[in-house]
Amino acid sequence: MDNFVITIARQYGSGGRTIGEELAKKLGISYYDKDIIRMASEESGIHEQLFGRADENVSTKQRFFAKSGIYKGELIPPQSRDFTSDENLFNYQAKVIRQLAETESCVIIGRCANMILKDYSNVLRVFVYGDWDFRIREASKKLSGTTKDIEKFMQKDDKRKEDFCKRFMGVDWADMTKYNLCLDNGTLGYEKCVEEIESALEILKK
Repeated sequence: MDNFVITIARQYGSGGRTIGEELAKKLGISYYDKDIIRMASEESGIHEQLFGRADENVSTKQRFFAKSGIYKGELIPPQSRDFTSDENLFNYQAKVIRQLAETESCVIIGRCANMILKDYSNVLRVFVYGDWDFRIREASKKLSGTTKDIEKFMQKDDKRKEDFCKRFMGVDWADMTKYNLCLDNGTLGYEKCVEEIESALEILKK
């Protein structure tokens, strides 16, 4: 294949972002996380700050929207009143993700990239997780506050990712059948996770 993409979905504190960064560096390919928001803003002409509304952030009301809002690939035209709707903000991020998959090798973190690219044969879809104690230890390296505060944040973040995927893709974010490779970083460790992804990538390339 001319190029390949590795998508990484992850629980907060699982180390998925760090694994993605180390993997991209080792393979000598691009790494995309929040860069996609900037790129979607440039593509659409919509101010970057507005994308915060669709950046894995779904309100209680939005959880109950009809399935008509689930991503189908169409962009809403500028003359429409819904041009800056959450759906269209997601649509533009999805467009950027598809363009990346078609033009270069890279690692993409989050944003339902595994489902947006579900029909692409050059994509390895990875989910990184860890047991609760491991995640708390890792999260405490970045977050301040008590253990209870950190646990509350992690629970909220898990729910946020779950709602985001259900809202825009109609799937369960933690459904392991939506991924090619699921890695317990708490057991394997960072180095081994990177090695496992590299091994799976070699199989994909054959």
